[in-house]
Amino acid sequence: MTCGSWLKTFDDYFRDQTQHILNNMVIKLQEDNRRKFIWSEISYFSKWWDGIDNQKKDAVKRLIKDGQFEIVTGGWVMPDEASSHYFAVIDQMIEGHQWLEKNLGVKPKSGWAVDPFGHSPTMAYLLKRAGFSNMLIQRVHYSIKKHFSIEKTLEFFWRQNWDLGSSTDIFCHMMPFYSYDIPHTCGPDPKICCQFDFKRLPGGRISCPWRVPPEIIHAGNVQHRAWMILDQYRKKSKLFRTKVLLAPLGDDFRYTESSEWDQQYQNYQKLFDYMNSHPEWHVKAQFGTLSDYFEALHKESNLGEKNSNSLFPALSGDFFTYADRDHHYWSGYFTSRPFYKHLDRVLESYIRAAEILYSLALVQSSKSEKMSVFPSVDNYKLLTEARRNLGLFQHHDALPGTAKDWVVVDYGTR
Repeated sequence: MTCGSWLKTFDDYFRDQTQHILNNMVIKLQEDNRRKFIWSEISYFSKWWDGIDNQKKDAVKRLIKDGQFEIVTGGWVMPDEASSHYFAVIDQMIEGHQWLEKNLGVKPKSGWAVDPFGHSPTMAYLLKRAGFSNMLIQRVHYSIKKHFSIEKTLEFFWRQNWDLGSSTDIFCHMMPFYSYDIPHTCGPDPKICCQFDFKRLPGGRISCPWRVPPEIIHAGNVQHRAWMILDQYRKKSKLFRTKVLLAPLGDDFRYTESSEWDQQYQNYQKLFDYMNSHPEWHVKAQFGTLSDYFEALHKESNLGEKNSNSLFPALSGDFFTYADRDHHYWSGYFTSRPFYKHLDRVLESYIRAAEILYSLALVQSSKSEKMSVFPSVDNYKLLTEARRNLGLFQHHDALPGTAKDWVVVDYGTR
C-alpha cells in the first residue's frame, strides 16, 4: 500500500518510486500465490498501466482474478474529506472507477482511507452509494480511539444523521493506533512491532527509532519471534469483538526495491508457517487483502443474516477535528492556501458546465447535418484531462495545502 505525496510532485514520485513498486509487485506476487497486495490510487496506477506491455497487463488481470492483488476504494486519489467539495470527490471517484471498469473489468468493494486528516460521513455515504459494503479509516482523534478501544466499538455501522432506519449503514473499521505504518499496526507496542518491519534490518537505510532492530527469521529464533508478534496480535485483538484480526504491513512508498518484498514476504511466511503448525497456539495467520479481512470477519460474525447486526453498534457523525497527540489539532488546513481552495471550486464549476455543453452538443451533432463535424473525440480527451487534473488536486495533500511549496505549485500549474 502507498499513500502520502507531499514531498515530491506526482511525476517525480512516479519516476522514483511508484513505477518500481508496481513492477516488483507483478514479479513478487507471481512467485508465491499466498502473497497479497492492495493498491488505492488510480492516478498512479493508470500512468503505470499505459507504459507496460500486454504480458504484464495479463499478469495483473490474473493476480486480480486470483484474489492476490486488490484495488481498494479505486478513486483517482485518496481524497481530502474536509475541505473538498462533495462534487469533486464524486468526480474523482467516477474517474477511477470508470478507468477500472474499462481497463480491468473490476469494481472495488472495500474502502481504504488511512491518510486524510479526519474523516467525513459524506465519504461513507458516497462509498455506500457506489456499492461498497465495507470501509476502513485511520486518522481519528486519539481520545476517540482510546474510548472506542475501551468500548470495543472500533468496528461499527456508520449511519447518516438523517437516516431513521439503516439504509445508509456501511460497515467501518477504525484502526486503533497512532499511525498506519508497520510499528503501529501489529499491536500496542511500537518498539516490538518495529522489529517485524524487515526493511529495517541492520545495514539498511531505515532503522527502528526504539533502537531494537529486527532479526532475520531462522530455525533458531522462529519460536521466540513468532511468540513475540503473536502476543502483540492477541493484545490488539482484545480491542475488537471477533476473532478475526487485521494487521496492515505497509507505509508510504514502500516496496520500491525487490529486496524489500523478499524481506517482508519470506520472513513473515516463516512466522506464519510456525504459528500455523502449532495447533495449541490457536492461531491461523496468513497474508490477506482488505476484502479477505472483511469476508472473514462477516463469516465469523454472521453479518448480513437477520438480527446479526447487534454484534456491532451503529454510529452517526463525523471524525473532525483530528489530533494525533497532545493538543495537536489538524485544523490549519481547513483554510490554508485560500487561493488554491478558491481555484478548486471555480474549476469544478467550469468543468461541470463544459461537460453539460459537450453532452448537449453531442446530441445535437447526431441530429444535424451541419454539426456532423463536431470534434467529439478530441473534446472528450480535453475534458478527461481537465477532470483528471482536478481529481488529482482532491488528494489529501493537495487541496488541503499540506504539501511542500513547489509541489503545490505543480498541482496549481496542472
